[in-house]
Amino acid sequence: MKHFVGILIVAALFAGISSCSETTIRKPDKLIPKSTFEKMLIDVYMVQGMTNLESKNPDLKKLSATDLYYSVLKKYDVADTVFIRSLIYYSSFPKDFEKMQSQIMDNLKESEDRFYPSDKLRMNPE
Repeated sequence: MKHFVGILIVAALFAGISSCSETTIRKPDKLIPKSTFEKMLIDVYMVQGMTNLESKNPDLKKLSATDLYYSVLKKYDVADTVFIRSLIYYSSFPKDFEKMQSQIMDNLKESEDRFYPSDKLRMNPE
């Protein structure tokens, strides 16, 4: 997991630094379509949430975080290098990437609300 997360961080930093310069990042040959990339990021964030639950669920300890991240890549039949190059490309457009991240967070919030409706969580002693 550390390697995968490290690669993501380095890729994001590289994209951020390169977006400040005048050179533009060339569109990769195998760019993941934006809608698919958004779905992949949603799954990556969900996997990240699952890894945070490892201490509460002993069955999750059997899976490494790296296995979970690679399961997302396998689900979409995407190589890790294609994912990283797409991440670098999309993050080289900070305003668009910020909008994408906002949509992803909204989607995750909607998913959370479906599973944990706020009205059911309120406990009234009445």
